[in-house]
Amino acid sequence: MVTVAGVDLRGSDRRPSGVAVISGRDLRVESLYSDEEIVDFLTRHKALVVAIDSPLSHSPSYRHVDRVMVRLGFRVLPPGWRGMSMLVERGVRLASRLSSMGVVVLETHPRSALKSSKCRGLGELASRLGLALPGRLTRDEEDAVVASAVSLMYVEGAVVEVEGVDGRIYLLPPICGGSD
Repeated sequence: MVTVAGVDLRGSDRRPSGVAVISGRDLRVESLYSDEEIVDFLTRHKALVVAIDSPLSHSPSYRHVDRVMVRLGFRVLPPGWRGMSMLVERGVRLASRLSSMGVVVLETHPRSALKSSKCRGLGELASRLGLALPGRLTRDEEDAVVASAVSLMYVEGAVVEVEGVDGRIYLLPPICGGSD
């Protein structure tokens, strides 16, 4: 049984990032502030694959992979926007740290992943994956759960890859089969 995780990262540690871990079909969700707290949580749960909601590479504008996402109908923000720079810096730093520990790190975009799943919402996605949601979640925690589902599908070999010359964004396959 492989433990996977998802992180809805915030640009700074003044507001909490959502972090979700799936082990088997057990789901744990937390709101954590510092990179240290996030790494400790992921290490304690022995996460081997982590999908992070953050661009994991720099660009002054849209990356090629972002333009591919937009052409596919997904709304993403360019890493070069002034408001995104702190998030990108933190994402790159966290990804590097996790990778150096042997963790497979994926870039994802939870809102796009939920759309690609064809599920009507997080509840339907969780139900299809056999996961019980732990009560009321913040939006960041919800996005972390979707990101952890991306990690789960990656391990199961069913993830959707959107590729550009400068990166790869992982999304969910059409799990629910509904219409857009």
